[in-house]
Amino acid sequence: MQEIIKEFLKTHRIPEKAKFIIAVSGGPDSIALLHLFKYLNLNILALHCNFGLRGKESNRDEQFVKRFCDLYGISLSVKQFQTNRYAEEKGISIEMAARELRYEWFREMKNKKKMDYIVTAHHADDLAETIFINICRGTGLKGLTGIKPVNGDLLRPLLDCSRTDILQYIEQHQLGFRTDSTNNSLEFVRNKIRHKIIPVCKEINPAFLDIIRENCEILKETEEIYTYAIEKLKKEVTDYKNGEVLLHIQKILASPAPYTLLYEILKPTGFNKTQVRDILNSSESTPGKQFISGKFILTKGRDYWRLFESHSTPFIPLQIEQPGNYEINGIPYRFELVPAGSPLPTNPAIACLDADKAIFPLTIRSWEKGDRFCPLGMKKLQKKLSDFFTDLKFSPKQKRECLLLLSSNQIAWVIGYRIDDRFKTGPLTRRILKIYPLQ
Repeated sequence: MQEIIKEFLKTHRIPEKAKFIIAVSGGPDSIALLHLFKYLNLNILALHCNFGLRGKESNRDEQFVKRFCDLYGISLSVKQFQTNRYAEEKGISIEMAARELRYEWFREMKNKKKMDYIVTAHHADDLAETIFINICRGTGLKGLTGIKPVNGDLLRPLLDCSRTDILQYIEQHQLGFRTDSTNNSLEFVRNKIRHKIIPVCKEINPAFLDIIRENCEILKETEEIYTYAIEKLKKEVTDYKNGEVLLHIQKILASPAPYTLLYEILKPTGFNKTQVRDILNSSESTPGKQFISGKFILTKGRDYWRLFESHSTPFIPLQIEQPGNYEINGIPYRFELVPAGSPLPTNPAIACLDADKAIFPLTIRSWEKGDRFCPLGMKKLQKKLSDFFTDLKFSPKQKRECLLLLSSNQIAWVIGYRIDDRFKTGPLTRRILKIYPLQ
């Protein structure tokens, strides 16, 4: 097994002079791993977690690891955890709590002791068990690739070894170890798979673990091809405009796997499989259908599904009491009185209103259903704001974010787009209220 470790380090280009943290529970797997790294004279630090879940048995595990490390002259750090309390506070399972506590401490010690890698004793049986667990819980291609031998600074050099190989090594070198009594409890999913399913698979095919490893290697490369193809297709069906992600409906439908492609695009924003199926089924529906996942909104358009991030909180109406500087949605604006006759800019981001008509205090608020105004040039003809948005081909995101400036409850300016004809300047204007962004 020493050669397996050497080959692992060579294959993954890990220098033997590196500094390794070895996670040691006291079980045969971690004891074999620790002995192997010590035997090869590598620079190691052993870490043992006492989760306090099995009373005196947990304490005896800790004492055994201490004696083992003393015997072989191995540096060791031990930490005791209040695992039950942590799980209760976080609202998570004991298993998940132990995992979070374990790896948080490993990272902390890695930084504190300036180590390079964290090494765990996962082996071929663990690999097979993990794949079965993923299948039972539901998984995609990634879950079928099992446990990675190298995942950043995490190393699992024993994945090519079976539990039988490890026990033979323990016996050969006359190493003691501790047995976790909970490993035999069928209360846990992993133990059910370990004691009920894996033995049957080995009975059907004695080379079952070898087959699992070979399949994992094939599936890892398959996953790389899959990821490459998905990324390529994403670029072909996706555009970006005005802070929105535009997903071209017909291009997605024409792809080899529309559902899978759409799911991979939307998965990072929290849309689940059922929602993705509903979105795909909306491809022939009337534009306007909306889907929500957390802070993300997707709307069905004529040619695109439009994805954008909504504001987590609605805009709170703002009172403008007098000329000066004000912040509107994070953008500073200047409200300034200038004399009539000053050159009028044509930029729609700047409003020039008759100051005798736009009377302080002014109000800024979000638009509401039923709002009407008289767009510049239409004189007294009022237009629904929703129709104005349609004329300008506003996206759903632009509609949601549109703000209005009001004077005496009348819309004076659709901010950034059009002033109201009733507030425009003319020959009788004496003063101009000029409103413009400062950035």
